[in-house]
Amino acid sequence: MKFPASVIASALNGTVDGNPDVEVSSFAKIEEARPGDLTFLANPKYTHFIYSTEASVVLVSRDCL
Repeated sequence: MKFPASVIASALNGTVDGNPDVEVSSFAKIEEARPGDLTFLANPKYTHFIYSTEASVVLVSRDCL
């Protein structure tokens, strides 16, 4: 099943910074993610991966902003 970023953001009461139509169909760790994956950043220790992840969608905790 594929979900667009806009639907995920809406369900989580979040916002999309980028293409709201990009779709994901699986989950992965931020350092292992590939296109089509959804991942998350909740611990500032992993912030450096935000620049190299290939994930299509990254959920970012407000605490990490």
